[in-house]
Amino acid sequence: MQLNDYLAINVFHLFLIFARMSVVFMLMPGVSAGYIPVRIRLILALMITILILPIVQDTLPLQPDTPAELVKLIVIEVIIGGFIGGLIQILMAALDMAGHMMSMAVGLMNAFVQDPVAEQQSAIIIGFLNLVAIALIFIIGLHHVMIMAIVDSYSLFQVGAPLFSEDMLSMIVSLMVQTFHMAIRLAAPLVVFEMIFQVTSGILSRLSPQLNVFFVVLPGKIMLGVAILMIVIPTLMLTFMTYMDNSLHTLLTPR
Repeated sequence: MQLNDYLAINVFHLFLIFARMSVVFMLMPGVSAGYIPVRIRLILALMITILILPIVQDTLPLQPDTPAELVKLIVIEVIIGGFIGGLIQILMAALDMAGHMMSMAVGLMNAFVQDPVAEQQSAIIIGFLNLVAIALIFIIGLHHVMIMAIVDSYSLFQVGAPLFSEDMLSMIVSLMVQTFHMAIRLAAPLVVFEMIFQVTSGILSRLSPQLNVFFVVLPGKIMLGVAILMIVIPTLMLTFMTYMDNSLHTLLTPR
């Protein structure tokens, strides 16, 4: 085999890995935010591709002879990259669901702010939780775990192998159930506070029918809810980061 053949194989393998990496980095938390230019995301994906090429090169197939087979490989890699990125986004959705429940419990559901992570108007608590989570992901190095999970995915989803569509759908459904449970756990302190506060307000309205309880207790509800959130935010974030770490190792590491 001549030198040109080696160069062609390396370029093909590089492009094959980049097809998966580029989609993952378009969906990865923090990197996928709208304030990061698309060129920066593609450059990061290309750099990671060059780094992991020697690690996974032995598992990659040879360059196909027909354009149809080449297009098939690229499409499958894009689907796998979207699947992995979607799993990570499902994990992050636990914060959004918890933030919705917290905002409704505190009474700040209508206080909107521009969320740079979700790239849309969202409740102020949701935006706050997203910013804290993204900062912690990069501070504690959880993005390294995400990249390691992507590398491990080449053992779970081998290039050129048929897709396990049923297993992938089952994994998505199972992860969504776990994410919903985690959202309830994260929002539990404020949900309990909301229940106690509503019962107390109902008793006050019965004791003083002439008093407009809603306008009287709403400021106190907001202040107490925000105070409870500030107290539980360290435990809340620690629980969420542990959930992210365990989920990435469990879902994307072959058994």
